[in-house]
Amino acid sequence: MRPVVLAAVATGIAAIAVLGIARITGADAVGRAFDDVDPGWIALIAGAELLAYPAYMLAYRSIARVGGYSPLSLPIVARVVVAGFGPFTIGGGFGIDLKVLNTLHENERSARVHVAALGTLEWVVLAPIASVTAIVLIVTRANILPSLLWPWAIGVPVGFAIALYVSEPHRVARFSWLRRGRRRELLAHVLEGVSVMYTLVRQPRMYAGAWIGTTLYWAADMGAFYGGLRTFGLHPGLGKVIIAYATGYAATRRSLPLGGAGITEFLMTYALYWVRQPLAPALAAVVAYRAFNFLLAATPGLIANRQLNSILERHTRARARTAGDPRRESADAAARNAGVTDVDARDAGVIDAPARDAGVPEAPARDASVPDAPPDS
Repeated sequence: MRPVVLAAVATGIAAIAVLGIARITGADAVGRAFDDVDPGWIALIAGAELLAYPAYMLAYRSIARVGGYSPLSLPIVARVVVAGFGPFTIGGGFGIDLKVLNTLHENERSARVHVAALGTLEWVVLAPIASVTAIVLIVTRANILPSLLWPWAIGVPVGFAIALYVSEPHRVARFSWLRRGRRRELLAHVLEGVSVMYTLVRQPRMYAGAWIGTTLYWAADMGAFYGGLRTFGLHPGLGKVIIAYATGYAATRRSLPLGGAGITEFLMTYALYWVRQPLAPALAAVVAYRAFNFLLAATPGLIANRQLNSILERHTRARARTAGDPRRESADAAARNAGVTDVDARDAGVIDAPARDAGVPEAPARDASVPDAPPDS
């Protein structure tokens, strides 16, 4: 199905979710919520959403380098990130990431591991903040639905402990039997993606962009969410904002089909209600936030996706020409031996200057936490 049609479908699903909640809430109550609008806060929503994109680009570019790969060029990263937040792919933004990295790395396993690592990194940053916040709110006896807090307070530490155990690089290597069969292979790739966190922790300076970018992304997007709340006169404390936001993104919008259409509107609105905010203005606040986060992201996302497809097609054709030209293959092999990788990708404008010159080390020893680097021939 064409992306434009899927974007329209996603918008329709989101609208149905909003109308359904509005019907439960009552049209009069929702109408009164719009009587107390402070338009000055809309600037915060717009500004914070604009800042979220370069922040995510920083994280994305850093993660894509893991394993000794050449850094992607900024124009490519910008297009991938913008397209990935668009509401027009059944596989979500991670589906676009998988397609791009599979094409550029020419290694499906590596692409899947990198995508799993990106999704893991999002939660490695957000979940502990939500967990600590929930514990503080429980201890201070905050007026919040207890069943909303306890999963964050208990589930996150337990989940992290299990993840740390099963994703330890040497232990992941012993799970190689999982690669027998498609479903088992996908699980193995997820475990390898989780284990990439060990690499990020062990080399914090090299992959500082991953941590800084993800943290700034969550801070900016949460700031936009807060702007939506203040636009409609809601004044929740920081703890309530964090819990409502994190609950609303129990599955991040980049990982959900069609940008989380319908699901995010429902979860965020009721998460606000569960932290004792009135339902009508909570719905209005979520609509304001999603107008920038979802609706206005569609058009630039569609444009970026079209440009990205064109670039990937050129890259594929360049690789095909290389495969049929023995002299070019010999030249590329010599370049790689000299430390210049992904020659055709650079020629197509999808990566920057040579990885070694950019400070990227040789592909690490086959640690289970690091996906394979491209072969030399």
